[in-house]
Amino acid sequence: MLKTAWNEWSLKALQLETALLALEEIELPSEMQAQQSAAEEKLVELARAWQQRQPAKEPRQWKRELTVGGEPRDAELKDLVGGFREEGKTWTLYRLTSDKKEVVETVVSDGRACMNAGGEYYLGQWNTEEETLEVGRDDEAGEPGTGLVLAPSGELDYTPDPEL
Repeated sequence: MLKTAWNEWSLKALQLETALLALEEIELPSEMQAQQSAAEEKLVELARAWQQRQPAKEPRQWKRELTVGGEPRDAELKDLVGGFREEGKTWTLYRLTSDKKEVVETVVSDGRACMNAGGEYYLGQWNTEEETLEVGRDDEAGEPGTGLVLAPSGELDYTPDPEL
């Protein structure tokens, strides 16, 4: 994902939400319920404090290219496309270039995608309707994913939990 204040903040917010969900799911012995409740209260307090630090998204203008069978600029994605050619698969290349000269490339084939954003690679299920990458998700393998959803611009698609 892109190295932005919004993405960094969102990633931490997601981690706090995940920690809270995990804590709620732990079935501890009854003699530890009071400690668990106290920990949940503290974690909610921490998450609320973090939400107050929510930064504004940095404004960017994006030039969008969508090419069926397009050739990526990134070497790793070029190798991936080379494999698709050998296998006779079709693919679509999404290339977004920001006014800050950031380039995000995503290769999509058969409902799966690989994205290069901010120097990192993300694999997962592609949602064609919303044009988002659900990182780590693989319906065929039964993998639920990481919970991270990336837009084609490499930005986290995240809405803070209003109940915190």
